[in-house]
Amino acid sequence: MGASFVCHSWLAASKSPELWRFVDMTRHKVIFSKRTGILCAMAKAAIDRSDGQIESFWAQKFVTGELLDYIVRRASTLKSIRLAACTFIQWQSLAMLAAKCPLLEEIECSYHKMPADFFECVGRVRPHLKRLRVHMHYFDQDELENELIKHVLEEGGEVFEEPFEQREARRNADAFAIAEIMHELRLLQIAGHNLTEIGVRAILDGCPHLECLDLSSCHDIYVDGQLQARFAMIRHVRLPGLMMVTAQISVPSVRGSLWLIFSEVSLALCLRRWRWGMVPMATTKCLCPLTPVST
Repeated sequence: MGASFVCHSWLAASKSPELWRFVDMTRHKVIFSKRTGILCAMAKAAIDRSDGQIESFWAQKFVTGELLDYIVRRASTLKSIRLAACTFIQWQSLAMLAAKCPLLEEIECSYHKMPADFFECVGRVRPHLKRLRVHMHYFDQDELENELIKHVLEEGGEVFEEPFEQREARRNADAFAIAEIMHELRLLQIAGHNLTEIGVRAILDGCPHLECLDLSSCHDIYVDGQLQARFAMIRHVRLPGLMMVTAQISVPSVRGSLWLIFSEVSLALCLRRWRWGMVPMATTKCLCPLTPVST
């Protein structure tokens, strides 16, 4: 970005490989103002200046498969790669990078859906991976499926009910793949996924060394007493609705007071349903049991 043109000492410093061990091309406004080709050229220049010593490469949006191949050829010392919303890449390119970088300890591929095959492949080539981050934008899969069924029925089509076991296997495919082969994980961020408590239990069984587990925005998980007990054994856990608030809501049809703990989303939903004394609608999965507290 021109810092090397300030003076001779800055020019010399900008060419020092130690300066380029950690390259972070995320969040800066330049990411949203320059074309993909220019950003890839900047990334290649940074990688070249590291002189084979780069340890971390973080990027947002612009990364391509060709750039990943470039990193593989020049950055065998890579320990961390974090990619956010890099939709130009295929999962095979990132898996190949993992195979070619023997020191790799951390992978992030957020806001770009990866299949279960990706986690299986990475787990095979990097069984000692320590940190995995795969944030996604949550969507209500049940609601989407119901809308599709309704549309098919309206068109006169026929709908076949999916068996429960098959449905759970499909929704937890990523979790099962991670649990089966990534046994050395210390940190797992899988926020926004549609996995259920079955997938969470598989992860807890298959990843016994977890110290940090991020399940925020995973709204299809039912946390019962057994899961709460297992979460208590992990140092840091983020559950759906991390920012919890305690609200005392007076409902005319309910005796006494209920202290209810909701996430910001759940609170807004329940307030809308309870307005003007409406009877609360039953929910199939509640993060926290509604326990009356004596006044």
